[in-house]
Amino acid sequence: MAEHMNYTQLFRGTALVAAYPGHSYQEIFKLQDTTAEPTINEITISDPTRIGLPTYDSVSTVSEIVINGEAVDFSPQAAAVVMYGSVANTPSGDKVDEEHDASIDRVIVLDSIPLDVTKVSDADDIEYFRNTDYSMTHAGIRVLPGGDLAAKIEALIAGPGALKSLPLKISYSYPSVDIIKPFIEGQKYYRVVFGQINEAGNNERRRIRCFYCKISLNGGIPLNQGTDFGTIPVKISLLADPNIDDAGEASMWEWMVERK
Repeated sequence: MAEHMNYTQLFRGTALVAAYPGHSYQEIFKLQDTTAEPTINEITISDPTRIGLPTYDSVSTVSEIVINGEAVDFSPQAAAVVMYGSVANTPSGDKVDEEHDASIDRVIVLDSIPLDVTKVSDADDIEYFRNTDYSMTHAGIRVLPGGDLAAKIEALIAGPGALKSLPLKISYSYPSVDIIKPFIEGQKYYRVVFGQINEAGNNERRRIRCFYCKISLNGGIPLNQGTDFGTIPVKISLLADPNIDDAGEASMWEWMVERK
């Protein structure tokens, strides 16, 4: 053991998550500025023999521990966990002659994210061309004013108040994607383990095991970032593990700190 331990705090490391009651841990996000705060309940009794009824005795208990952090790396699995949903992977592929109605300067949202549009044609089998008749977006394609496609749409006759539109057939390739469906399941329980090393102090290692947790959002999800990276606020609520009821055993969390 070192002659002198310096206990200054600058710990860094991973947060690992496993579905309760299992122990198959995975790093689904990277957390920064992570703090733990106990929820303290205090029961007091006043001294009825003294003026002002000062406290005669009190008991303080901790009902839960709330860990707050910001996720700087946020996987689709993490999104499914904090939004009580599911995530599933679908393979890449190709769509042939997917049918949509096209209007001038409007975006056609395709069934899948387009990687490359290979053909756009109408019912007369007239083919239209990228960056002349349409442009490709992250959501689909947009009909450009001034091209042959726009001219054909403009020549149509629409009813009063109706938008002129032309049926199109669109062929394109699409990537493999993770599909996240939020808020379709009840909240689940997890185990969380923090494995860390102190950048200060004596470079000691630390492991914190959280036995029984709920994981949720703790604020807004950034959708279109400005000049800074987006961070996702995450809340981990530690409750007493229902399977740990031995006297003298910690039921919320356990710390191991290396001695050097």
